[in-house]
Amino acid sequence: MTRSHDADCARIADIDAEISKLEGLLRILRPERDIIWERLNQYPVLTLPNEIVSEIFLKFIPVYPSCSPLMGMHSPSHLMCICRQWRDIAQSIPQLWRALSTQAPNMHKRTEEKYLRLVKTWLIRSGSYPLSIQMGYYGIFRKDVFEAILPHSSRWEYITIFCDTVVPHVDSRAFPLLRQLDFRHYDRKTPIFTFRDAPWLRTATLWDCDYASGFLPWCQLTSLTLMYKSHAECAAILKETINLVHCRLCIIGNYDRGDVNLPRLETLALNSTHSGVTPYLGPFKFVVPSLHRLEVAQCFLRYDPSGELSSFIAKSGCKLQELCIISRSTTEDAYREALSFIPSLSFGTAFKWTDRE
Repeated sequence: MTRSHDADCARIADIDAEISKLEGLLRILRPERDIIWERLNQYPVLTLPNEIVSEIFLKFIPVYPSCSPLMGMHSPSHLMCICRQWRDIAQSIPQLWRALSTQAPNMHKRTEEKYLRLVKTWLIRSGSYPLSIQMGYYGIFRKDVFEAILPHSSRWEYITIFCDTVVPHVDSRAFPLLRQLDFRHYDRKTPIFTFRDAPWLRTATLWDCDYASGFLPWCQLTSLTLMYKSHAECAAILKETINLVHCRLCIIGNYDRGDVNLPRLETLALNSTHSGVTPYLGPFKFVVPSLHRLEVAQCFLRYDPSGELSSFIAKSGCKLQELCIISRSTTEDAYREALSFIPSLSFGTAFKWTDRE
């Protein structure tokens, strides 16, 4: 009995000593825990799961295929400057880096090299995703950037190329994912490469220069914008684009007579640069039986809007449902009275369409 009592007393003493140690440790740990919680509460976003942070990052950039700048506040690169955790997450999301605008202002040599490395880094981070790229758009076209992007042409999906210099020679190649092309060559020379092997290409915007018959697979286009082209140039191209649904033309120079047959065309927009030549609808004979939306600058209607439009509709064989007059000088009431046979009449707001229509 005595031995058992002595053992229990010893054990209680041991337990009390252990409790004393643990209470001392708790007195140390509780303040430390409070400090950590206070720090976490200051940055609660860091407690979010990586999957949610990834979704937030994707909302930070423009909706694809709109492009992000390579640098600056609106670039996904900015997300990597916050902390190591965010940098690791951003680098692991290829969708963040798949749409890039390579607008390149004048730079020093060292900055140019850094800029080129940044372009290559984005392309690597984008993984195998399709690409949306703006080259030279409102900036300087750089051959070294073009040559860095060209090996990824099999991933090009939405491409803008504005070049103010000679484009490097491009061997014949396929563009298996290309859906939309915006191309401008400032010296107006015929481009030295083509986009003929692009089975998904449906939308194109072409500026200035002369385009050979084989530059694009014209017959598969459903949306085409021709900027600063003569009437003859437009007519020559439109004869090959027999499946167009939407077409926008900005006309320059003299107007020649010529027929254009576009049986599937639903929307047509006509504008002009007013470059010393007064345009009008007369020379145009569009056979467009499916047309139901027409956007036209006032200059095309001359002094007899009703007569010009009635003649255009009669020649085209269409049943026009919507008409938008751009840059008008005649009053709205006068138009509405003269064109009462058109169900919807608007002024000054251009039609918008996408390649998904």
